[in-house]
Amino acid sequence: MGNDSAVPPIVTSLAVVMCAHGGMVTLIPRQTVVSIQGGQVLCEPDLLGAPIVGCPVPPTPSTKPCTTVVSTFPGSTSLKVLVGGRPAYVATLTGMTDGVPPGTIMVSFPGQTIVQG
Repeated sequence: MGNDSAVPPIVTSLAVVMCAHGGMVTLIPRQTVVSIQGGQVLCEPDLLGAPIVGCPVPPTPSTKPCTTVVSTFPGSTSLKVLVGGRPAYVATLTGMTDGVPPGTIMVSFPGQTIVQG
C-alpha cells in the first residue's frame, strides 16, 4: 500500500518564508527539542504573529507593508507529524499577512530536505 502523493518537507527554523512581495518572515520556534539538520521544527501556531522584515510595499494612505503573519491556511501542517502534540508546518505552508492590501506568505526553502511530513 504505497503513498502516491508527494509528501512535502517539514519546515524548520532554517527555512526561508517570504511574503508575496519579498519580505522575510522571522521564524521563531517555540520548541527546542526536535530539530532536523540543525534547525528546530516549526509547529502550529509558531508563525502566528511572526514579524516580517523588508517588505517593499510603500506605506501610503491606501497601502501598508507586510509586518506580521496573521493566519495560516489549511494544508500548512502535517497530518502525521506532531511535536509536543502540535502539528509540524510543511513546505506547502501558506497564510496571510497584515499588509494592505493583505499579502500572502509562502515557503521558498523549507530549511531541510530529508524529512517529510
